[in-house]
Amino acid sequence: MASFTDLVAQQILLRREEFLAGLSDTPENKVESVLAVGIQAHWHPFEPENTLSRQPATPLVAAVDGSRAIRALNIGADWIIAQALLIGPHGLRSSAADTLLLRGEIERPAINRYASLLMRSLELDRALEFVHSGSGNILLLDGSLYADLPYLLYTLEIGGYEDFPLRVLEKYLTLFDLCQKQEILLLGISKSARSTVLGRALLEERYDTTQPHARQLLDASISMEEDTFFRETDEEDQQKQNTITGMSGLPTDGEILSRWTVEAGLTDPILLGSASFHHTSAQIVANVAFQTQQSQRGQRSPVQNKLSERLSPLQEKLLLAPAIGTFYVRLAPGEDILRVDALASSFGSNDLHLLAFARKSVPYTTALPIVQLLRSHYGGPSVYNAALYVVDKEVRLHAETVDHVYLPILRRQLGYPVQYDRSTRRFIR
Repeated sequence: MASFTDLVAQQILLRREEFLAGLSDTPENKVESVLAVGIQAHWHPFEPENTLSRQPATPLVAAVDGSRAIRALNIGADWIIAQALLIGPHGLRSSAADTLLLRGEIERPAINRYASLLMRSLELDRALEFVHSGSGNILLLDGSLYADLPYLLYTLEIGGYEDFPLRVLEKYLTLFDLCQKQEILLLGISKSARSTVLGRALLEERYDTTQPHARQLLDASISMEEDTFFRETDEEDQQKQNTITGMSGLPTDGEILSRWTVEAGLTDPILLGSASFHHTSAQIVANVAFQTQQSQRGQRSPVQNKLSERLSPLQEKLLLAPAIGTFYVRLAPGEDILRVDALASSFGSNDLHLLAFARKSVPYTTALPIVQLLRSHYGGPSVYNAALYVVDKEVRLHAETVDHVYLPILRRQLGYPVQYDRSTRRFIR
């Protein structure tokens, strides 16, 4: 009988062309051709070192990161642990942790979402504490500032925690407002580039997206099988699509940049408004209001009343929230791409609000001061940012810590011999 290694190798060989479709610099169809040409127009290699020089690291930088873990217990409950850490100038350190048991009847996607929200909430608390302290003028968060925002308008499917996403949204909006008022540079740095923000912008630049067929395609994240919406798919492209099915969908921004750029450099920033919300600003607020105020025969449930109370003070803040700018940067040849988010004011667009437009590009020169800062904090492939690297090393919640340190603490504090369920125990050494 063939080994599993042999079987996997055989499947890779069978799907070789399919796998290579996401690696080759040769476009596979019309959409990829547009992306390949478009990224060349919006990618800017770094200037010579004497022009775009490394700046000395500022001592007033703070970095925030978090970690989380979920374990299934034999009592039919999920145990969530989350922690966050801020390390700032002059020895500043601030940490927070929280833990919760949720009954196992709750669907796993809701459990995972709650764990992520809890971690982010703790991170934002540390960030707000830093801003209030006046201890520095640069604040780095691990992850995107924009990506989570549209999903925070939707309730959490866990009883008693339905409004938790709105609470996290409130912290985001407060942080944005304070950073603008106090002129603190707020950066969200993502180590991966799985979004399609750049790709969608490149396609919108090429196609008239006011046309229903193009708009429909973009809103569906551009399934390659739907290229005919652009009315430009020829017979050769269609034949390729019939044989290559595994890499369906719009190429991610990371794929676009890996396939069609090689040198160190950056993209033109894209200012993001309601682009990922899939609604106009009025529709967004109306949608949230509908979720929180819908009723039967004029009567609202206690949950709807709770959400409405939470939403009311947020509506005005949401309409006044600043747009977010995002760009991608490769700090050294051959290095992975980083996604960098900042408030629109960091790109010279002080009065641009989040829900006042969809998206637009601005010149790459507006991002150069941020790039200079990032280059001064760059320490090689493993240390993409010195400040965030240090925080990540300290806050990371390793399995050994959860299973051999926190679990005994849980047992001791409860005075009860809590155990993981059988499916979890079998993987614990």
